[in-house]
Amino acid sequence: MRKRSLLLCALLVAFWLAVSAEVDMQHLLVGAVLAILTVWFWQDLGPRLPRLLSAGELLLLGHCLLTLVRFIIQSNIAVAKTILLSSPPVGPVFAVMRPPIESNWGRVLLANCITITPGTVTVDIDPKTGQFIVHVLTGEAAAELFNWQIIREISHLESWKRRRTEHAMATGRSHDTDSFRALTGDHRSDSH
Repeated sequence: MRKRSLLLCALLVAFWLAVSAEVDMQHLLVGAVLAILTVWFWQDLGPRLPRLLSAGELLLLGHCLLTLVRFIIQSNIAVAKTILLSSPPVGPVFAVMRPPIESNWGRVLLANCITITPGTVTVDIDPKTGQFIVHVLTGEAAAELFNWQIIREISHLESWKRRRTEHAMATGRSHDTDSFRALTGDHRSDSH
């Protein structure tokens, strides 16, 4: 936890210096004091902060983001062809889908991926059933949305996280957000 606090302090000081646009002793001292006070004041949030990602998780997330960039570029081209050449003709539809995404963070990530991809907008998500309502520019694009690779990528990220959580519970770790204590809602700090 101390390593995370020091990292957070350093990031806050760096942000302070970037915002103040001055790097002198006065700004550095004020930034350091404010960073230390901020980290100390919010120390009870430590167990609730997300843990740092492992190398495998970073690779999976990076692959997902690169796939999303590829789809955004392809969608830009497809939307331009639809609008400029009417190929395929514009025919907006509402697609109702229930992707195999179980976690709230996965659903939020998918909704944002859908929305930032040109030609699609997530209109609603039912948190109980996981049903998405998506506005799509063409029927062809709606059909492609049901087999979208991003859904598989997010599902893979979820399974990776689920395995790490199960491993943490099996080994009895209690020092990060994957611990059983965090899952049961007990977020009290060990320092009290």
